[in-house]
Formats: sequence, C-alpha cells, structure tokens
Amino acid sequence: MEERLSKEPQTDVFEIEQRAISCKMTIDAEQQISDGIFINFILLNQSNKDLSVLTWHTPLEGFYSNLFIIQDQQGQIMPYQGPIAKRDKPSTVDYQLIRARGNVATMLDLSSVYALIPGNYTLQLNKKTLQVIENDMPMSICQCQTECLTFSVC
Repeated sequence: MEERLSKEPQTDVFEIEQRAISCKMTIDAEQQISDGIFINFILLNQSNKDLSVLTWHTPLEGFYSNLFIIQDQQGQIMPYQGPIAKRDKPSTVDYQLIRARGNVATMLDLSSVYALIPGNYTLQLNKKTLQVIENDMPMSICQCQTECLTFSVC
C-alpha cells in the first residue's frame, strides 16, 4: 500500500531587524546670516535597550571634523573651515548614552565653520556611519541615513 504524505507549503518565519539607531536633521528653510545658520541633529534609539554611540565625527561632539557636505546653488562645495581633531583610541567618555526608545539632540551653527553668504544651499551629512555599543560590547556600525536638506541664507 502506497502511503501519501501531505505536502503543505513550507513557510520560513524570520524577523526583519529594525535599525537600532536612526538619524534626523532639520533646518529652517530660510535663515538670516546675522543670526547664525542653525541645524538640529537628533539620534533616536529605536531599540528596547540602552545604547552608546561614539560621538566622534558626529554633530554630537560639535565641530571637530567636516560633518556636512554643503553645496551652493551652482553646485560648489563649501569648504569646511573648522578644527580637525586627531585621536588615539576612544574611551568611555567619548560615547553618548541613549536610553531605550530615547534620543539625544544637538544644535550647531553652520556659519561658524562654513563661509556661507546669501543664497540657496543643499546640505547632507558627510559621515554616515556610527559605532554603537550595547552592554559594553561593540554592537555594530550603524548607517545614519538622513535626507538632503535645502535652505536659504538671507
């Protein structure tokens, strides 16, 4: 007697891992050069665990590297005119704790390190990778993806 096996479709169940860290930048569409040209940068921890992010080469540490790519309306890249820090190995003080489902934010004045004049500009984050640690163990290098922003300087 021939035994028939039922052939049910196999389904593999897998979870898509959500990015633990996401980045967001905002800038007012029009700003007066005399008031400074300010950008807001936010890192959001989308996980259920506390994470620490290395602040080097991110807006969280301020201007110690060329953080942004700014182009004028002719497509010319505005040169960075701020300090460049050289470092050895990071220590615990170089990391910013971001609580589970929390965020950290900073505001920077672009006019302090870029020679902006009246006109239209596009802006994007220059370095897009972040070193993230969880429970004192290096977790990963996360991609920090932000939109290209446009703004006008008056």
